[in-house]
Formats: sequence, structure tokens, C-alpha cells
Amino acid sequence: MTTLYIDKKGLQLDIDGAAIILREQGTKVGTVPLGPVQRIFMRGDVSLPARLLAKLGELGIGLVLLSGWQSKPTLFLPRAHHDARHRLRQAQHYARPAYRQEEAQLLLASKLEAQISELEASLAQNPALRYPLLHALRALRAMRTTLAQQADLAALLGWEGAAAHIYYRALGATFPEWAGFNGRNRRPPRDPVNVLLSLSYTLLHAEAVLALHAAGLDPDIGMLHALSIGRESLACDQIEPLRPQVDRWVASQLWQEMFTANDFNTDDNGCHFDKTARMRFYAAWEKAMPAWRTRLQEQARNLLARLAQRPCVV
Repeated sequence: MTTLYIDKKGLQLDIDGAAIILREQGTKVGTVPLGPVQRIFMRGDVSLPARLLAKLGELGIGLVLLSGWQSKPTLFLPRAHHDARHRLRQAQHYARPAYRQEEAQLLLASKLEAQISELEASLAQNPALRYPLLHALRALRAMRTTLAQQADLAALLGWEGAAAHIYYRALGATFPEWAGFNGRNRRPPRDPVNVLLSLSYTLLHAEAVLALHAAGLDPDIGMLHALSIGRESLACDQIEPLRPQVDRWVASQLWQEMFTANDFNTDDNGCHFDKTARMRFYAAWEKAMPAWRTRLQEQARNLLARLAQRPCVV
């Protein structure tokens, strides 16, 4: 076990040596050894003492709290990486538009290839979708040649928006009709697909923050995404090339009937995920996550290497 998911109202947590103790109404209901745990995702009315938080920090275990029906994340990170030179280089290069544009182009090139790859895989799996997918693939392939022609970051963001419009229009054909996907929407999500995408992106983003923090990078200082209060912009950067893979994973879960229409409720506040189905989601997600977790760690190391190639001038 590398990830512990806790989603149960009224649960009380405590620490005993190197294990988490779980209690309900004062009665012990379980024990989880901390040795194999690397991160904890927690949701619901769960209580825990400061001594447990201190132990998690000491062991380098990240804690992600998902609050409300939108699963807004709050992160408690383990002790910081003490080599500040990484963060200093990162901040210096953020101030250099040419370097930011170079990094942004690398990210968007990787994301475009992932979009093309996932639509090609969907086409191979379902030839009946030939018309919408081939139309999108031709347009996305043509955009390969225009990426390097974007003059600055603003132009790159416009290029990304155009690619996303093409991609999401085709992506809708890859989901079951009952899921009602008509494009990306959030805050709140208004259909089952967007519920699953939002939760998936939230968990992936939290994993990116943990990977960057462990590598000694500042998750807030992005290259494609500018500084923004309350946003880990570099984590936003890092998940962009993985989003298309997550999209296809969500589609596969729906086609395999891991989730059905009965797992969702819609009202004036949007579409909501049933708690029982949410627990199934966590189990399925954790099976898929190791490869993406490795990719995020590799991306953090590669960024560190590129930063190190440029002198850090104080």
C-alpha cells in the first residue's frame, strides 16, 4: 500500500507507535501500519490529533484533505526539501520569458502528442467513431507544425485553447451517451463524466504537488501557468501531458460499467457522486495511479536537470 484513502463520516484517527488507529464512537475498528504509506487522501468529518500530523510530517507522508462535494483539496506537506538552490533557480528562470516559453512549448508538445495518442487508441477500439475522431486527429496533427511558430506565452495559451476545443469536441464521442458529456464544465460539474474528470484531475494535481515538493521544487512557480494566488501553478503545468490519459481511463471505466447512471445524482447544485461509488473510484484509481505517479516524478527530475543546466546567478 502506498496510498491510504479515508472517506467515512465520524471516524477518529490516532497514532500508536508506527501505526494509525481508527476508531468509531471510541471503539477501535482498525489499524494501518505507516511503514508502506506514502500519502493519505482524507474526506468527510474525520478527526485526528496534532501528534498524528507531526508523525506524518516526520515520516514524509503527505496529507490531502478533500472538502465539500466539489472535493476541494487542502494539502499538508511533509518537511520541505532543504536544498533551496532548486527553488532559487526556478524563481530566477520564471523571470526569463524566453525560458518560460521554452518550457511551455515542451509541455504543450507533450500534451498534444498525448491527445493524438488517446484519440488514435479510441479510434482503434471503436471504428464506428471514425468520422469525429479522424476529423479531430487531422486538425491536431496539423497543429504540430504551428506550435513552434507561437511568438510568446500569450500566443501559446491561445494555441492550447484551440487544441483543447478540437480535442474535447472529439472526446465527447468516446463516452457513453447516458453520461451526457457536452464539453468540459466544473464548479460545479453538471454531468457524470465531468464529476469523474474533476475528481481525477484533483487527485492527479495533488500527486503532482507532492512529487514537486519531494524533488525540492516550488509547486507554486509554474512556467506555462503564471503565478496565481491560491494555485500551485507548476503542478498545473506538470499534469497537462497526463490529462488525455486520465480522460481515456475515465471513458474506459464508464464503458466497463464500473460506474452507471445510478451512481450519480443531479440537482440545482450540479451532479454529485454517490459515496459508495466514490469508494469504488478510489480503488480503481489507485490501480491506475502508479504509472502516472512515476511519470510525475520523472517530470520533476527532468525539470530539475534542465534548471541545473543553466547557471544560478545570485
